Amino acid sequence: MMEVDFRNVTKKYGRTEALRELTLNLAGDKIIGILGRNGAGKSSALQIAAGHLKPSAGDVSMLGENPFNSLLVSANTILVHEGMAFPPALRLRAILAELERAYPAFDKKLAKSLLDHFGIPDHAFHIQLSKGMKNTFNMVAGIAARTPLTMFDEPLNGMDAGVRSDLLKVLLKEYIAHPRMILLSGHQLEGMEELFEEVVILHHGRLLHHGNADEFKEGFVRISGPESEVRRAASEVQVLELHETLPGMAEAIIMVRPGTTLFMNEGLGLKSTSVSLGDAYVAMTRKKGGIDRVYADATDGR
Repeated sequence: MMEVDFRNVTKKYGRTEALRELTLNLAGDKIIGILGRNGAGKSSALQIAAGHLKPSAGDVSMLGENPFNSLLVSANTILVHEGMAFPPALRLRAILAELERAYPAFDKKLAKSLLDHFGIPDHAFHIQLSKGMKNTFNMVAGIAARTPLTMFDEPLNGMDAGVRSDLLKVLLKEYIAHPRMILLSGHQLEGMEELFEEVVILHHGRLLHHGNADEFKEGFVRISGPESEVRRAASEVQVLELHETLPGMAEAIIMVRPGTTLFMNEGLGLKSTSVSLGDAYVAMTRKKGGIDRVYADATDGR
């Protein structure tokens, strides 16, 4: 069983701490979302897991070894990210051949079929591709590698909606046919969140939450209606976000802890709806007061 274990891991770049005493255990064949805003530490955590970076402090274990400079970890792991570099002299078909040599389970036939589907000629050079096509090729390579630990760092950047949708369908089909641990990092989750069995939320380099994805989403509710009624209904629960939508109207995202009863009077115009995973984690990590407070402070006294 694949297991990735971080124990009090810190990663510093000069005076900047990308990760701060991160303790996290991931185990089993599942698709896990690694979520957080830009600068939360997602990329650093994945690069450490892949053995590309050495932590400044703490211990990391995968397959019983420290990933850094481990040939065993390298052979069983692939990290797909926007900055992946391939030899500029190699055409895509040659890159696929090298990936087949590096990864025993690599399915070159699947990779070539997907490139054909997405209109990417295998005689092209990687450096000549557009941003969206580069990221499509990179993700195809990661899917076809079929490594026990497959990691994608912001994999869908620059892709149009159709390509994003197709690649996520392929990822799910591949996971069902060839179970493995798949880590998907991102801050824009459109189309991805339905895939997650677990979510990890990082914030300022620290672990904010790790648990079942569905249970996490169920802990949040959005209420909307007349501002006075929204404020009244939210007065006895933890409010993560509250803002005016129209004059006299407002909505709030609230955290509902187990055993909490939310009293709603829909006769007063209140409505409650579920909250997407993306909206939930953004609300959790938003600065108090949000953009409304920034605008109020900037215009105060005018």
